[in-house]
Amino acid sequence: MPSLDVVYVIADMKTGGTQTHLLELFKALDRNRYQPHLFVLRPGGNLIEAARSLGVPVTVFGIQGSLTRLRDAAGFVAMIRALRRLRPAVIHGYLLRGNFAAAVAGRAAGVGIVVSSKRGCHRPSSAAERFSVWLSNRLSSAITGNSPKVLDFTRDNEPPFAAAVEMIPSGIDVVRFSRDNVSPSARERLRAELGMGQSPLLISAITWRPIKGYPMLLECLAELLRVDSSVKLAIAGESQWKREPAKLARRLGVFDSVALLGRRSDMPELLAAADVFLLPSLSEGMSNAILEAMAMELPVVVTAVGGAPIMVDEGASGYLLEYGEAAKMAERVAELLADPDKRRAMGKRARSKVVAEFSSSKMARSTESLYAKLLG
Repeated sequence: MPSLDVVYVIADMKTGGTQTHLLELFKALDRNRYQPHLFVLRPGGNLIEAARSLGVPVTVFGIQGSLTRLRDAAGFVAMIRALRRLRPAVIHGYLLRGNFAAAVAGRAAGVGIVVSSKRGCHRPSSAAERFSVWLSNRLSSAITGNSPKVLDFTRDNEPPFAAAVEMIPSGIDVVRFSRDNVSPSARERLRAELGMGQSPLLISAITWRPIKGYPMLLECLAELLRVDSSVKLAIAGESQWKREPAKLARRLGVFDSVALLGRRSDMPELLAAADVFLLPSLSEGMSNAILEAMAMELPVVVTAVGGAPIMVDEGASGYLLEYGEAAKMAERVAELLADPDKRRAMGKRARSKVVAEFSSSKMARSTESLYAKLLG
C-alpha cells in the first residue's frame, strides 16, 4: 500500500527543543508507512533546510501573529487550500500556535485525524491564548505529551476535552550521541579550545531566561569554586552575557570561570569533553539536552521537573534536586568530581537507559502506533 501523508505544523523552525524533536522524528519515521510534510507558519528559521535535506517537503505560509492581519489571514487560507490539495491522513500540530493552526485549518480542510502536542507546562498568558488552547483541544482527535507531568498539567489546567491522551517521550539519535563516535583527540582539542587542560569541566545547555535556572547554576558554581578554584563551567546556548546574568556572575565571583559556547553543532564532542552535566530548570517539558548528555555517558545533576524523573534514576544515572538547592547541587557535583569510577559507572547506566527507552527510533514507533490506532 502507498504511504500515508502526514502534515506537521509548527510556528517556526528556529533551533529549539521541539524543532530538534521534529527533525529526529523525520529521520526515524517509516517512510513506507508515512510520508511527512512540514508546514511552518513564520518565514525564516535556520532549520528549514535541515528538514528539506531529510526529504521532507516544507511549505512556509508567512503567518506572523494575529489572523486579524490581512497577510496572516491570507496565509491561513493558503494553508487550508494546501491541505485540501494534499488530503493528508493526519495533521499533527506542535506548541500553542502550531496546535491551533493544525486543528482549525485541518478541520476546515476535512482532515480526518488531528493530533495536538503538548511540550511543556505553560499556562496561556492571555484570553486569545486561552481560546486557542480550548479550541485546538476541542478539535483534536488525540493530544500527546512528552512526559507524565506535562499530561497531568494539561488535564489539570486546561478546559475539559474529549480527545484521547497519549504519552510519547522525546527521543534522540543514540548513534550520533555516542562516545564511540568521538575520538579522544576531539576531547583534547575542545579542552584546549576552552583553555581547560585537565581541570574539572561542567557543562550545561541553557539560555538566559530565568525559567532555565541560570541563577541556581551560577550559585552552584560559586559553591564549588570555594573548594576547587580550577573548576570551569561551559554553557551551550548563549554566546554573550546579558546584564542580569553578568551582574550575578560578577557578584558571586564566577564570571571568569564560565565559558559561553553559543549554539553549537558539535554537541557530542562538547559533552565528551565534560565531566558532569547540569540543568537546574524551573520548568521543562522533556529536555533533549539531558537525554543527549546521558547518551554521552555523563552523569547528570538536574532539577526534578518535567520529564526528568522518568529519565534519571536517582543515584544510579544521576541526581534529582528541587529548584533552589544550589548548595546540594554543588555537593552532588563535588562527589562526582572526586570519584572518577563513580562518574563512569553512572554514565554507563545513563546511556543504557536512553538507548532502551528514549531513542528516536522508539519515539517514531510510538508515534506511528498512535497514527495507526487513530486511523483504525
